[in-house]
Amino acid sequence: MTTSPSADPVRELLDANRELCERAVDPLEIAAALEDSGLAADGAARYRHADVFGLAEELYARVPRRPPAPEPLPVAPARLPAALCGAAVQLLPLLPAAALGGVAGGVLAVLVGAGGHALVADRCGSVPGPVAGWQPDDGLLDDPAQAGPGPSGWWTGHCAQRSALGEGAGSGLLLALLCAADPGVALVVALGGAVAGWGAARVRRFGQRQTGVATLREFRSRLRPVLPLAVLAQLAVLAVLGRVTVGGRSGTVQAALLVCGVLPLLAGVVRGAGRPGTAAIAVLTAAAGAAVLSLPGPAHWLGAPPSGPVLAAALGPAVLLAGHAWPLTTRPGAYSDLSIRSRCPAGAGPDGRTWAR
Repeated sequence: MTTSPSADPVRELLDANRELCERAVDPLEIAAALEDSGLAADGAARYRHADVFGLAEELYARVPRRPPAPEPLPVAPARLPAALCGAAVQLLPLLPAAALGGVAGGVLAVLVGAGGHALVADRCGSVPGPVAGWQPDDGLLDDPAQAGPGPSGWWTGHCAQRSALGEGAGSGLLLALLCAADPGVALVVALGGAVAGWGAARVRRFGQRQTGVATLREFRSRLRPVLPLAVLAQLAVLAVLGRVTVGGRSGTVQAALLVCGVLPLLAGVVRGAGRPGTAAIAVLTAAAGAAVLSLPGPAHWLGAPPSGPVLAAALGPAVLLAGHAWPLTTRPGAYSDLSIRSRCPAGAGPDGRTWAR
């Protein structure tokens, strides 16, 4: 049954999220949680505000007392092991692919890649927690008992593990196919993947440091050039490694090296923004397409060098993943683990739409 609208809808939103508003150090944190929960400009109008940031400022100003800001967690010591684990995971699938070769080496490379990514996600924390997810008791329904099973912590971790397995299997298959076509290119791509983990972590760290900006527009203007610069830096590293390792190869080989080498960076950025499934789908799509195009029939029809099928299959997913990652990196919610809960009419989200369970 739908409840009658309150005379002060901001008060209801504040009561439902008082703990979040009390521990927020600035309005940007509240705005990030509001935005990631699906509250757009039209939804903010329901709370008598023109945009989400204005609503966040009022929520921030209405909280009379806030506890002292907690001491920042010492995250620096955990970065080095995670970076080393990530680099090892990118390089390990190359060993069986180069040593054994053929189908046996490819299968073992896929298994090593999948197991390594899953182990890193579990032990090194490479997959972040849920970003502003809805919980079963989030107040979207008048009776929370009527809500279906929400994205619990176990389910979120299960999905992250499955995504890590998929991304690792795809990375291992791509390296095996590249190793069969040109071992030097496969080595450069593996080294580039090891560097890509560090680059993705730098992108996320930079976004987390922008909490002192005054408006969402300023936040987005600061983050907008970050991903293009990271991609250019990754391409520069790949170009230098490629010139040293496979200097005299054709343009198709060089292009395959660059595309396959930048794909781990894009996947790492999207994964770090809380979308591990999207990263896994992109890598798996590229690997599956490369495997199909590398079969004798399609490869003969394509009429390209041995690395041509890999380039043809990986280019599309890389471009689509870049188009998805760029706007995602300009959202404050991509760098926050905060969640927002909204008291709305039964079954309605904060923007007035019905949320499917």
